[in-house]
Amino acid sequence: MAQPKKIRATYKNGVIEPLDKLNLPEGQELELEFKVLLSATTELSKEEKRNLMQKMRGSMKGTWGSTVEEVDNYLKSEREAWNRKY
Repeated sequence: MAQPKKIRATYKNGVIEPLDKLNLPEGQELELEFKVLLSATTELSKEEKRNLMQKMRGSMKGTWGSTVEEVDNYLKSEREAWNRKY
């Protein structure tokens, strides 16, 4: 049996669409086992973000930024990177 592989995918219009490139021959039969991932559906308020940043101060050492706007921009760029088509 081949080594199991984990990929990210979305479900749209009744079809599972891989988000990662698959190196498989066309028509290859697969057996899938999946886990539904929860997504954040609520946006934090500016005050909640400030409080969270205060709690995290030092742990990320400025990686995300030092203002709410910088953190929002960083997270936006990360989300765009995950949704990029390769």
